[in-house]
Amino acid sequence: MKNIFDCHCHFVTLEDFAIYQKTSSATKFINIRAINHEVLVKPYDFNTFKDFDNMYLTEAVDLEKLDLELERVETNLKNNVKIVGIKIYLGYQPFYANDERIKKVTRLAQKYGVSMLFHCGECYEDEKEITYSDAKYVEELAGKFKDVNFIASHINYPKCDHVFKLCEKYDNVFTCFSGLLDAEDEIEKEVLINEITTIINHAFLKYPKLKNKLMYGTDFFAHGENFRDVSAYLEVVKGLDLPEEEKINILHNNVFKAYQKLR
Repeated sequence: MKNIFDCHCHFVTLEDFAIYQKTSSATKFINIRAINHEVLVKPYDFNTFKDFDNMYLTEAVDLEKLDLELERVETNLKNNVKIVGIKIYLGYQPFYANDERIKKVTRLAQKYGVSMLFHCGECYEDEKEITYSDAKYVEELAGKFKDVNFIASHINYPKCDHVFKLCEKYDNVFTCFSGLLDAEDEIEKEVLINEITTIINHAFLKYPKLKNKLMYGTDFFAHGENFRDVSAYLEVVKGLDLPEEEKINILHNNVFKAYQKLR
């Protein structure tokens, strides 16, 4: 498969990117910046990846320091044309997607024509945090800011229907299946591939617009052996009940729909 666009990566260093390339077939990438948080990878320096024409960048906002963060992010949006989105780490920070703080961030995204990206669904720590990261709270934003695109990541696993419904109802809501195949061994990996492929295939029957809203992504980060091999993510695409031309949309074309600044 050619022209694969990985919509969800976390490269902090050039060494991280080199590790990723050992198991990835992608030719374009969106590198998602983190916030300073004990569970997340460290934020990367935008200058580290300035020479990669095929790598696009996202900012991230620490909602606990909102005013300072909005000022910092706006400066970067003015000065770096490669930034195509702003990430909010729902769950890792205790805010729902319809919080007034996030609406302020969305107005900034609206001003600069970039997309809003959310961590949705499971978190790596503390099961209680998933309450905040449920994609269902994105609906208020999608209805209010119709000229901003929203990406609710990780198909909101395990409450996948919440995001599939939004993708069907709203033209400006998208999702990806990144971060769902990080297994302890090959047996567990096969189980996860089958589970995620089955969930998506069933969703296509109920939510036909999803095939134009779903994106290929890996959520790669080079910290811990379970997160270094991304080859399984292509296996999900291969198992989808779609003709090859529609699989290409998921692997590449849908990213350009979700991130309007790429057009």
